[in-house]
Amino acid sequence: MLLGVAFTVLLLLIGGVSAVPSPKNVKLSCQNLKVSVSWEYSEQTPETSFRVDVGGSAGSLVIDTTEHQYDLSPFIWASEEHYMGFHHVTVTAEEGGNQSKPIQSQTFTFNFLKTADINCKLDFPTVDLVENESGATVSVMNPFSFTELEKAVKSDSSTFKFTVTTSSGKTDGACTAQDKVCKLDILFPEGAEKCVKTLKGTLFDGIEVSQVQFNETGPICVSKPTGVDVQMLAILLCAFSIVAAVIIVAICVVKAWRLTASPKPPTSLRPNHNEGALRYTPVCPTYISPVTVAGNNPLVSSEEEEEEDHLRDSSVNYQPSARSYAEGGLLSEGEDSADDSEKTEVVSMDLEEEEEEEEVLAYDRPQTLQLDMGDGDMVTGYTER
Repeated sequence: MLLGVAFTVLLLLIGGVSAVPSPKNVKLSCQNLKVSVSWEYSEQTPETSFRVDVGGSAGSLVIDTTEHQYDLSPFIWASEEHYMGFHHVTVTAEEGGNQSKPIQSQTFTFNFLKTADINCKLDFPTVDLVENESGATVSVMNPFSFTELEKAVKSDSSTFKFTVTTSSGKTDGACTAQDKVCKLDILFPEGAEKCVKTLKGTLFDGIEVSQVQFNETGPICVSKPTGVDVQMLAILLCAFSIVAAVIIVAICVVKAWRLTASPKPPTSLRPNHNEGALRYTPVCPTYISPVTVAGNNPLVSSEEEEEEDHLRDSSVNYQPSARSYAEGGLLSEGEDSADDSEKTEVVSMDLEEEEEEEEVLAYDRPQTLQLDMGDGDMVTGYTER
């Protein structure tokens, strides 16, 4: 009876465990400073979660997640004790209060002196080889300046040691956690190529017992540009391009502003679009009506009477020609033209005198002329100004 009850309980326990499948292919990865664990699970439901248990010589860590991976980097690089320790990871599936069988990963460590399934290494830091008078200087970025190692709790006496191999042999260098850059002067044989064949490095704890190794790197030559130089050159080129573009744009803006702000040319220099048009309103000519005078003019002076007598004795009637009209001659009615040359000379002289007076005093006196109209009749004529 008791044996049957025990068997039933055993079956229930086995059934409860087997009701939740276990994760598969639990793998650990350490790529430089990135450490993570991953697994596979094909029967996951909304209630499924995973418990990740990190154990080893440096303490333990338990977390729950619904993902199929977990980043272990914050735990590993939290302190010198952790990254120098020995670790393993166990993953368990949980669902509805039931658990699967835990699956453990391989063991791993960054400590070269510890035995584990996976021995992790760090990538060698950036190296610069600069030629000097005696040879060259090797400059290595201190690993303790990395973000993860810089924040880790560690001893002030922790050191980074590296070995440089050239054609003339090996040279060792070292720096502490307080140094930003580790430098080492090396010599090259005369006529030899100025190159470093290999570089090796190790990170030591405060008592120089535990150590983390770096992957070997090289060769590196003086003439070969480093990553820092390439980045600096790219930054300088970008900055130069930006400055040049700004200068060009500024020049264009200034030129445009000057053209816009330039004064307009004076009116005399502007093109006259109405050059062929009349500038003044044409004035209609003044027409003078013929005037007929009958009888003697009581206002005529003695000199004018003598002139009238002279003209009367000559018995000449004067009719101005068409040219006289054009040049400002007289207009009268009922006059006959005379062919006598003497009368023509007298009239011509009078006209010349009148023209001279017009040129000098054209606007200072009335434009009149006394002429004999025949039979002793005198007439006052008006000429054009």
